[in-house]
Amino acid sequence: MNPCKRFFHRIVWFFQLCGMTLSMCWRGYISHKGWSALVHGIGLIVGYLGDYVVLYSMIMNFPGIAGFTALDVCFLYSMGLVCYALGNIHTREFWKIDDLVLRGGLDLYLVRPVSPLVQMFVRDIQVGYLSHLILGLGCMFLVKGMSGIPWDITHWLLFFFIILAGSVVMSGISLIATPLSFWWGKSRSVTGFVRGGLRGTLKYPITIYPKLIQILVYIIPYAFVAYYPCLYLLGRDTSPKAVLYPFISMLVGIAVNFAFWVFWRMGLRRYNSAGG
Repeated sequence: MNPCKRFFHRIVWFFQLCGMTLSMCWRGYISHKGWSALVHGIGLIVGYLGDYVVLYSMIMNFPGIAGFTALDVCFLYSMGLVCYALGNIHTREFWKIDDLVLRGGLDLYLVRPVSPLVQMFVRDIQVGYLSHLILGLGCMFLVKGMSGIPWDITHWLLFFFIILAGSVVMSGISLIATPLSFWWGKSRSVTGFVRGGLRGTLKYPITIYPKLIQILVYIIPYAFVAYYPCLYLLGRDTSPKAVLYPFISMLVGIAVNFAFWVFWRMGLRRYNSAGG
C-alpha cells in the first residue's frame, strides 16, 4: 500500500478507535454513576463559578492588572479551563504510569498487537470534563458579548485555532514528565508539579509574576496555553506579530508532545516488567 494511504488509514482507524472508546466511556460513566454524574458535573460548575465571582470581584477593585480588565482575566481563565479539559481528556491513564511500571501492569499493554501508547491514550477518556467545556465556552462567549470588541471571521478562526493549540500544549505539559517513572519508579510528585503546579498562572497575565515564575512558565509552557494566543483576541496586542502567537503556540505544543514521545520510547526500551 502507498505510504500516504497507509498513514491516512492509520489516522482514520485511530479516530474511529477514539470514537468507540469515547462512546463506551460515556455509557459506562452514565450507567455507573447515574444521577450522581449530573450532580458531580453541576457541583464542578458551581465551584468554578465561585472562582469566577471571586476573581471578577477582586479585580474590579483595581483599575486593571498589567493593562488587563476583569473581563480579560475571566476570558484567560476560561480559555485555560477549556484547554485544560481538552488537553487532559485522554491523559488520565498516564498519571498512574508509576504504578504500572513498578507492578508490571504495563505488560498488559505490551502483549497486545497495538502500540501501548495508543492503548493508553484511549483507555480512560474522561467524559467528566464536559462540565469544564460547558462552563469555559459559555463564559468566553459571555465575556465576548460584554466586552463589546467586534470580531470578524479572522478572530473567530483564531479563537477555535487557539483552543486547539492550547489543548495540544496542555496535553504535552501533562504528559512530558510521566516517562520519568521508567527511571525513578515513583515519580508522581514530580509529574504532579509539572502537570498542575503552575496551572494557577493561567488565570492572570504572566507579566504580573516575578521573573522566576515567568521563566518557569516558558520552560513548562503555560504561557502558550492562553496568555500569548489570546492577546490579539482581547485587543491587547494588535500588531501583525500577535496574529502569529496562536501558530507559535501550536508549534510549542507539537514540540512538547514530540519530546514526550521520544522520552517515552527511551523509557519503554529499558522497561523489564515488574520493578524494571
